[in-house]
Amino acid sequence: MKNIILCLPVLLLLLGCSASSSDTPPQNFSPQSEKGLIIGTITFDSDKPQYDIYRFFYNATSGDKKFKKRNAGKFIIKAREESVRGFNGDFNDKKTYLFVIEREPGSYAFDQYNYLTHIGPSGTVNSSKKFAIPFEIKKGEIGYVGELEFFGTAEPGSPRIIVSDKLSRDLFEFKKKFPEINWDSAANKTAKSGNTGDGMISFQ
Repeated sequence: MKNIILCLPVLLLLLGCSASSSDTPPQNFSPQSEKGLIIGTITFDSDKPQYDIYRFFYNATSGDKKFKKRNAGKFIIKAREESVRGFNGDFNDKKTYLFVIEREPGSYAFDQYNYLTHIGPSGTVNSSKKFAIPFEIKKGEIGYVGELEFFGTAEPGSPRIIVSDKLSRDLFEFKKKFPEINWDSAANKTAKSGNTGDGMISFQ
């Protein structure tokens, strides 16, 4: 892991970010939409978070530099309830977070995560090595990339993220939270292979 001492501007940037990992899908999304959606979930294995903020990054793996820059993104999870660490997800005792990615058609991948050890001037950001959980976005389509289960206490050499198919469970939750979208049209595109980052990622 790479440790970085937070300077004040970086800390303020982190604190100004959304506490939720979920993007709100467009209300008028349809097969005629110019962009596409990829959905899935991020689940934490422990009952209580070890750290204050988690960030999961995704980037385009196709297209030119301008395309990649405007389509890069991340999900930020602020794992605190007021002044106490705690998950605030969508279901599963608040440990599972829905996510929605709306982007231009192309090939993409989740490729890194990091976490902030604690909020404050002495907090540090720890970044993972690079990996690739690939997904494809198609115009006017909804694809499901799977559940990304995060094992914060994984031993060295053991998987830190396990990708698996929880489509039926997750669609039920998407329908509850975002009823304006026809989630039944989602195609199961659970990632089955990719760059494991020397065993850090496991595909089920």
